[in-house]
Amino acid sequence: MTPQRGALLSIDLGSTAVKVLIADAESGRPLALTRRSSGTALGSASGAVEQDPNVWWEAIRSAVGEALKAAGPAVEILGIAADGHGPTLVPVRENGSAASAAMLWGDRRAAEDDAQLTALLGRSGWLLAELPKARWFLRERAAAAKETAWLLSTWDALAFRLSGEAVASFWDPARSLSPSQRALLLSEAGGLDERALPPEVFPGTRIGALRPLAASDLGLPIGIPIVSGTNDGMAAVIGAGLMHLARGVDVGGAAGGVGISVERATAERITLEVGGALWSGPAPASFGEARILGGALGGTGLLLDTTISESIAQGSDPGALIDAVAALPLGADGVRVERDGEAVRFIGASDSRGDAHRVRAVMEYGALAVAALLAPARGAGLPLSEMWLSGPATGATSGLYAAQLSVPRGIPQMRADLLGVPVVLPRIPEAAAAGSAALAGLGAGLYASLSEAAELIAVAEERIEPNPGSAAVATSLLEQFRRA
Repeated sequence: MTPQRGALLSIDLGSTAVKVLIADAESGRPLALTRRSSGTALGSASGAVEQDPNVWWEAIRSAVGEALKAAGPAVEILGIAADGHGPTLVPVRENGSAASAAMLWGDRRAAEDDAQLTALLGRSGWLLAELPKARWFLRERAAAAKETAWLLSTWDALAFRLSGEAVASFWDPARSLSPSQRALLLSEAGGLDERALPPEVFPGTRIGALRPLAASDLGLPIGIPIVSGTNDGMAAVIGAGLMHLARGVDVGGAAGGVGISVERATAERITLEVGGALWSGPAPASFGEARILGGALGGTGLLLDTTISESIAQGSDPGALIDAVAALPLGADGVRVERDGEAVRFIGASDSRGDAHRVRAVMEYGALAVAALLAPARGAGLPLSEMWLSGPATGATSGLYAAQLSVPRGIPQMRADLLGVPVVLPRIPEAAAAGSAALAGLGAGLYASLSEAAELIAVAEERIEPNPGSAAVATSLLEQFRRA
């Protein structure tokens, strides 16, 4: 009999794609990494932005099947955890299927509910999480609410579908609800019921075991430990090993974001100096007193995917296209991209310049957005020793996944030059999926601490130093971008 190799399975639910990772539990080495579209987000003039969670599940089923095949028959899954975007509300039935469309993080219909709960509890933003959307849903979608067993975040909804156990999983103690606050939310003024307030747990907690229906769907044995997850941003913090101070992670996704680990006093001083440009939040509890300074931005992950996919569909060879993109000088020979809502214009690009210039322009736009976001804080003394890249920030888009291409060095080199610090290409190129694998191993009892799990998972594959000869051009581009 072939000896079994212990492994961890993680599910990373992004706004545009689901990633499934199988990692060796002993070495942290990736055994399989697969990707599927998570469906189309549908918006409307009313402020609605919705997606079908049942499409997510079908994508997960397909991606898990492919990952298991790639990992081979000798693999034994020892734990499963999931992360996802948010604050997104997922109404689920008792069997874990969706009772209604998910209200995505960009959905604005619950703005009034947000204001009323802010006044009621004295907290706002991420500290309210999905509660305003849950309040709106219970009031405005009464028929669907009758079929709903729980109102959950994306990662908790996936954990519920896998295990049948409903929890609210997060680290931030400021989000925890006291008995008096729960009573307020359950009152007439609060407008919620118990379905929006499941028991609170820390991420990395074993909450149950893989139940029969989900096991059958995924082609896995019943009883695998299911571990509570977290939002995709915090999962990326774990997967990039941000227990190391002054290390950053750039996820570069459709909903882009960046985070840097700093000491508490540094975070407090810089947020006071730069105002609301960056948020400051606690690192995972087991990382100690570190804070994560970061920010969200309109990422170019989806735009990059679309640009590359359109070029390939029109006949561009994927390998030749990416090689040509990597060979272009910083500044893309004057090509710029401007965004106006959903409209995108390429400035200075003529038809003769071709697809490579357009793809390069989108990549540089994403890198410049991160550099501009961090510039005021770095001017105030934000320490940044290196930036770990993940997903689209590495240049690995869905078009490249489909073509199974590696990313030429010139693409991450562009990011190093624009940031002016070394960039790191990790062994697992999807930091959030890597972070969820670390949580799965922690909850399954394989690692003594989250830091131990993160050290095993967050391994640098290549470190790329900025080119000193590009500094003047990078400074000029950043200044042009900030003025625009």
